[in-house]
Amino acid sequence: MMSSHPAPSVSPGAIAITGLGLTTSIGLDVVASCASARAGVTRWMPLDIEEPDIETLESIPLKGHAVRGLTDGFEGLGRLIRLGNAALADLVGYSGLTSAVPPRTGFFVCLPGDFHATQRLQAGLLAGPAPDEVAWDELQAHFAEQQRLREKMTTHLMSALLSLNGLSIHSSLRACFFGGPAAFSRAVEQAVARLLARELDRCIVGGIDSYVHGAALADAYELGLLRTEDQPSGFFPGEAAAFLLLERADAARARGARTEALLGPVATAEEPFHRFTGVAPQGVALATTAEACLRESQARPGLVIVNLNGDDFRSRDFGGALVRLGQSHLPEVFQQWYPPASFGEIGAATGAASVCLAVRGFVRDHAGSRSALVLLQGDDEARGALLIEAVRPSGSR
Repeated sequence: MMSSHPAPSVSPGAIAITGLGLTTSIGLDVVASCASARAGVTRWMPLDIEEPDIETLESIPLKGHAVRGLTDGFEGLGRLIRLGNAALADLVGYSGLTSAVPPRTGFFVCLPGDFHATQRLQAGLLAGPAPDEVAWDELQAHFAEQQRLREKMTTHLMSALLSLNGLSIHSSLRACFFGGPAAFSRAVEQAVARLLARELDRCIVGGIDSYVHGAALADAYELGLLRTEDQPSGFFPGEAAAFLLLERADAARARGARTEALLGPVATAEEPFHRFTGVAPQGVALATTAEACLRESQARPGLVIVNLNGDDFRSRDFGGALVRLGQSHLPEVFQQWYPPASFGEIGAATGAASVCLAVRGFVRDHAGSRSALVLLQGDDEARGALLIEAVRPSGSR
């Protein structure tokens, strides 16, 4: 149960979380997704890649967490739009926004980067007999294609999402952030900076990603990242979209918005290595981001939400971070929630989905704490952390 401490007062300059939207394999909206995760529900789907079963000598498909029905028959950009549209529509309804979006509303979206695709190509080139000039040409062509994909997502995907939901947000108030889970903390940092500078009154911040189909699934498989019968250390692919509505508290009050949580400090840091350099993680960057959030807020959260996904690399990184943090920053005993256990690996959607879990935990009174620390790990160098604080003991939704 939550403690009986009074809810913190909300200063006009505080950043309020006034809306949530989430679409996952276990729910098409945030209420259903978070309730299902709380109940331990999982929903498996066979994937396109098959592996031989050692006992039966038959080929069996790998399994993952696809959003059944919603994304069937869609791939690439279309699949991301399907996911994003469902989550954005959920946020619009949850937050009480109308199609006549108030002015100075931003739209920041985290989208899949090219880290895994690049690592797979580089590994193939290093292992092959291609001359240096051929390998260089292939890399240049790869980066050019990735840049074209980013430009297409920046223009077409964002415009499609807004149009489908009847939202009009000027291009100068939109931004894309490409990468893994920690891209979300960078997006939130920039959103907060523009909110505090009063360039924005509110900002929709979220992420969309899918590992269950196409090139993303093939890249993860070829890099040996997936959980298989022969490889117990690895992740199960997932797909999701999640959005938050962040508002300055004074702007939220002016439109009569419901504030369900407050956004505390946000931090981002980088390691000097990544998943494929062979360096053993020690949790330095992750601990740095967590310590920055906790030091600034003076909070000692009884809930840590971290995206451990079954991979040894992330486990060692998180374990090293905990040792570095010690009991001076975290309580001796605290809960740990792992979003990939319910949703699978969801990449760029992880951060927003984790915040949704925290806020719904506050609202439904099962978080066990009045604050939650969200930690974001990835296979690349980036690490991120956010602190989320409750503003009331419980809710009715």
